[in-house]
Amino acid sequence: MRALLVATCSLTLSFAATVGVNLQKLSMTKEELKPTKRPPYFQPIWCIGMAIMVLDACGDFVFIGLAPQSLLVPLGACGLGFNIILAPIFHPTERVTRNIVGATGLIYVGTILTVLFAANSAPNYNLQKLLEFCATPPFLAYTLFCVTFQMALAYHGRNGKFSLVHYCGLAGCFGGETILLAKSSSELVRNALVNQQFDDWTTSFIPYLFVAGMIVCVLTQVHLLNTGLAKFDTLVVVPVFQSFITIFGITGGLVFFQEYKGMNERDAVLYAMGIAVTLVGVTMLIRERRRKTEHSHKTDQQSSPTELSSHEMIVEEEHLRKSEEEGTIRHRRVHHSSEELGALV
Repeated sequence: MRALLVATCSLTLSFAATVGVNLQKLSMTKEELKPTKRPPYFQPIWCIGMAIMVLDACGDFVFIGLAPQSLLVPLGACGLGFNIILAPIFHPTERVTRNIVGATGLIYVGTILTVLFAANSAPNYNLQKLLEFCATPPFLAYTLFCVTFQMALAYHGRNGKFSLVHYCGLAGCFGGETILLAKSSSELVRNALVNQQFDDWTTSFIPYLFVAGMIVCVLTQVHLLNTGLAKFDTLVVVPVFQSFITIFGITGGLVFFQEYKGMNERDAVLYAMGIAVTLVGVTMLIRERRRKTEHSHKTDQQSSPTELSSHEMIVEEEHLRKSEEEGTIRHRRVHHSSEELGALV
């Protein structure tokens, strides 16, 4: 019963988050048409979308303590289906192609596999247990990987040009960290309210570090996601971002809370297959984005010869005009010289 409640609430929140993201994209698209552009927080539609996402985050914080992180995170990927329906409504210029539908379908299949074969238990954790998790070698290795991944993407994008993968990859990684910190904070809040264990909050500052880290990560995630939405189509940004945040969110829960210990060999294999299928779907979306960009470049190149020919015609006319003027001057000089020679004779 509790699993059904969590799944229903997660789907509702996922739909709300999709509406919020599309509202933010709609606001930024309208703002681009204005001569004077306002910051996002001065745009009413963007603020409405942001308010919906804040409510979604608060709901996630409440329900994330009721289920394993590796089970709850993939349910958020169901927003991909909502996005295929809502994106063309909010943004009529965005077309739903067969490649986008097929890639999103693969991501759905991968998500279903990860949900079906992820961990199912959700034990309670206190501060002491969370600190023990922080000191385990697998989590330290995972933390090092996340930091290296973020620094490598930021460095690569800074030296070249930030692309769809840079924005969505960084936002998804920060999103996974946000989920992990939110899950830890939610566990401590639940212990305090349900079990009347307030010692974790009154004797240590670490719970407040969890909350502060969660706020910093979620603000960074929102900033990167909005920057990506301002430059790329929602139909592409949302699935790629959702895939990254699903992978990092699930992996973080498996490693930190050691949820992998509740999985048998078959579940682990099928769970890994789900992640692999999800990555294939992401790759298809990235290729679709590249194909669209190349098509746009070809269209620009086809229109450029006409512009170049017009420019050459203008230059040629200017050259002819100058040649005619020089010929006229030369003719006058010859005529004048002939008159002078005739006078001398």
